[in-house]
Amino acid sequence: MKKIKKLALLLAICMVGTVGLVGCGNDSGSSSKNESSASQTADDNSAEDSASDSSADSDNSDSSVSVVGTWTVTALEGTDGTAVSIDDYATANGVEPETLKCTYTFAEDGTFSGEMSGVTVSGNYTFDGANLVMTVGEQEFNYTYDADNDMLKYTDPNTGLSSYCERQQ
Repeated sequence: MKKIKKLALLLAICMVGTVGLVGCGNDSGSSSKNESSASQTADDNSAEDSASDSSADSDNSDSSVSVVGTWTVTALEGTDGTAVSIDDYATANGVEPETLKCTYTFAEDGTFSGEMSGVTVSGNYTFDGANLVMTVGEQEFNYTYDADNDMLKYTDPNTGLSSYCERQQ
């Protein structure tokens, strides 16, 4: 039961994060979407320069590894290392699995869009072959890429709980 509570917390965090991303994003194409340096910059011009560099880094990354395409969160993992599929989690909690599906689509131009329970988010991303940074407004979400399993992993820095994304064919 304790494991289910931890996984419920992870799912709640994912949902809150998705809703928070929607509130921070805009579709105006402003350069603020591109502000994705690891440390916050106070100077807007520096942030815009960093955004241009980040986009170039995305274009110049190892061409043999790419995240372009659609990815779906398929599993959740508690801090104790216990993983459960989204379908099993939904069944255990009496909800429809479709309500918990979270999908991201990464484009070649360094933009992404995502959807969870009908809520859509969009932003920019950078990928260096091992790390993926998704940026929405001024918020960054850091994923690691497991090349052996072709999976993306996000670990919530506040709770230590993780979600896994698999590439869709």
